[in-house]
Amino acid sequence: MFSKSLFKQSCKANGMMWLIITVAVCFMLSCVMLISGNGNISRTKNAIEDTIIQAELTSSIQERALNYYEIGNDAMTHFDQTFVEQYRTAYTEIYTQVYQAAVAQGAPAEMAAQTAAEKAASLGVMKAYAAAATELQDVYYPAVIKEMGYAEDSDEATEVKGVIFYVLNPMQEDGTYMFDAFYQENGETPAHYTDLLATITEPTHADEREKYVMNNCSVFLAANMVKDETVEKTVDSLESFGVTREKYDDFGFADYRNVKDIAKSAVVDYRANLEYRLDNLKDGETVDSVKKDLKTELTSSMLATLPGEVSDALEEIGQMDMYGILVGTIFFKMAGLLLPIIYMIMTANALVAGQVDSGSMAYILSSSTKRRSVTFTQSTYLVLSLFAMFVCTAITSIVCLNIVDVDTGLTWKNLLLINLGAFLCMFAMSGICFLASCWFDRSKNSMAIGGGLSMFFLVATMLGLFGSPTIPSIIRMKALNYFNYASLITLFDTISIIEGTYTYLWKFAILVAVGVVCYIVGSIRFRKKDLPL
Repeated sequence: MFSKSLFKQSCKANGMMWLIITVAVCFMLSCVMLISGNGNISRTKNAIEDTIIQAELTSSIQERALNYYEIGNDAMTHFDQTFVEQYRTAYTEIYTQVYQAAVAQGAPAEMAAQTAAEKAASLGVMKAYAAAATELQDVYYPAVIKEMGYAEDSDEATEVKGVIFYVLNPMQEDGTYMFDAFYQENGETPAHYTDLLATITEPTHADEREKYVMNNCSVFLAANMVKDETVEKTVDSLESFGVTREKYDDFGFADYRNVKDIAKSAVVDYRANLEYRLDNLKDGETVDSVKKDLKTELTSSMLATLPGEVSDALEEIGQMDMYGILVGTIFFKMAGLLLPIIYMIMTANALVAGQVDSGSMAYILSSSTKRRSVTFTQSTYLVLSLFAMFVCTAITSIVCLNIVDVDTGLTWKNLLLINLGAFLCMFAMSGICFLASCWFDRSKNSMAIGGGLSMFFLVATMLGLFGSPTIPSIIRMKALNYFNYASLITLFDTISIIEGTYTYLWKFAILVAVGVVCYIVGSIRFRKKDLPL
C-alpha cells in the first residue's frame, strides 16, 4: 500500500521547497520572538499598566484625603460649637464664684470684678476645652460612626476616631499634648488646636480651622500610608499586576512628603471649588449634593475621566499579554501560516493533479503501483512534511522563548499546543487541497479550488483578526469579526490555549475530522475516476 519509490520521488521533487519554506518560517518566527521580546513591547505594556495603577492609587489617596478632611472639619466645627457653649457656662459659673468670694473677703467691687473676669477667662477656657473634648469622644464620635454604619470595634471606626483626635491633638491634664510625638516623628511641628481658640469668635476662625484640618489630616493620612505594614499590604494586593516593593517605591507612594502633597493638593482643590459652587448654587442643588458631586469629580482617576471606550481600552491593554498575543496569535495565525499554505497548495497539486496533467501519472500507474498506493503514499508524504515543518517551528519557538527576557504568560507547553494547532489547521486545509488534487485532472482547476479556498481562509482570518477580542477595543472593528465565521483557521483557537481553557479541544477535533474526511474522499475519488492516461 505504501510505495517507497514514490515517497522518495516526492521527497526529491518537493524537498528543496520544503527546506526553503521551513527555514524561512523558522527565521521569521525567531526574529519576531527575539526582537519583540528584547524590544519595547513588554516595556510599553508595563508602562501602560503602571500608569493605570499609579492613577488609581493617586485617586484613592485623593478620595481618602477628602473624606478625612470632611470628617476632621465637621468634628472641629462641632468642637467649636460645644466649646463656645461650655465656655459661656463655665465663665459665668467661675466669675460668680470668684466675685462673690472676693467681695466676701472685703475686696472692692471693681477689683473683685477684674479678678473674677481674669480667672473666669483662663479657667473657663481650660474647663470648656476639657468638656468639648470629652463630648467629642463620648457623644459626637459614637454618633458619627453609627450614622456611617460602622461597628464600634471595626477598622473603619478606628480610622474615623484617629482622624478626629489626631487632628485635635487633645491637651492632657499635665499640659502636654497627646500626639505631639506623632507629629515630631514625621518631621512636623506639633499641631495644637488650642492655638486657634483665641480667634474662635472672629470671622477669620473658620478659614483658619479649615487650613488647620487640611494640613493635619494630610499628615495623618501620609503617615499611615507609608507605614511598612500598610505598604506591604498594598503591594500584596497589587502583586497580580506585577507590582513589587521596589516598583511601589518608584511610584512614590512610600514617600511621606509625596503622599502628603497629593492629599493636601486634593483638599486645596476641593476647598476652592466648593466655595465657588456653594456661592453659585443651581436650582435643585443642595450642599450635600454639591459636596458629593465635587468629590466624585476631583477624585476620578485617569481612566474615569476618559471616555468609556478609551478608558476600557487602556485598561484592557494594560491587562493584555502583548507578547503572547503577538507570537501565539498574530504570528501563528497569519505570517506563520502563509508560507506553509503556499507550500501545501503547490505540493498537494503536484502530488496528484500535477502528475495527471503532465502525464507522469501514466508512467507511475504502468508499473506495479496501484492507485490506492499512490493516494496513500502521496497523502502520507504531504502530512509528514507538514508535521516535520511544525516540529521545526516548535523547537525554534521554545528555544527563542528561553532566550528572551520578557514578562509573558506564554510557556513552552503553550507553544507546543500552538504548533500542534497550526499543524492540525494545515492538516485540515491540506486535506481540502488533496481532495481537489484528486478530484480534478487539471492543475489549474485543482489550484483554483484547493488553493483558492485556502487563501480565502487566510485572508478572512487576517480581516477577522481586527474584529476579534485579540485586538484592543480602541482599534477593534467589530463588523470584521464576521470573517472569522467564514474561515476554517478560526478553529485554531490560540486564545484558549494561552488562557489555559480547554475549548480548543473540540475545535481541534473538528480540524482532524475535516482533514481525515477530505483525504479519504479524495483517495476514493481518485481510485474510481477515469484518468486521461
